[in-house]
Amino acid sequence: MHIQRVLPVSFLRYASTSYRNGVIHAVFLWRKAGITDKKKSVMKQITLYVYQSIDGCPARADKQVDDAIGKADCLLLDEETYLDVFMNHLGWPITQKDTFVVAQADCNLTGKESVRFITGDAVAEIGRMKAAGDGVMVAYGEGIAAMLLNSRLADEIVVITLPKVAGGEEKALRHITGDGAAWVVRSCRVLDGEKVRTVYGRVHH
Repeated sequence: MHIQRVLPVSFLRYASTSYRNGVIHAVFLWRKAGITDKKKSVMKQITLYVYQSIDGCPARADKQVDDAIGKADCLLLDEETYLDVFMNHLGWPITQKDTFVVAQADCNLTGKESVRFITGDAVAEIGRMKAAGDGVMVAYGEGIAAMLLNSRLADEIVVITLPKVAGGEEKALRHITGDGAAWVVRSCRVLDGEKVRTVYGRVHH
């Protein structure tokens, strides 16, 4: 509700000077309080990327996730995905922003790059990171997906579906127990005339 609709400007024109000053001061305090509350409520957004075939089997990531990483503030991976990226590039290619890796033990192979391993209570640690600041954290990896979706930490899911039936029992999303959250489709479009990109957003109450 906008305060201008409650007290029209035409009304203030005929009010006394002291009354007008009081109203203006009240509006200033109201807006200041609103801005302060908004800043306090800002949390880091976690966007999970999932690549799958028509039948839900895992598929290789492409430039879509690369573009998302480029625009994000930081990256969240599981150990398997981290090692896969490192071996494919014979080194760590993401040097301009922080990467967080959830793993059983610290197996950092990247030397001086901004890579930090989370080996303790990952849900608690990521929850603290989420509450501590704003921006966007892009998450990718089967293990990360299960952890984020089972603990209500993901705010957005971007699903890229490739036009093929892979077959097999392995699925892109596994070990999901569900958290009872409600999700809505924010957008859905075709990429490169074949892949479908669907964005789901969590409904926050």
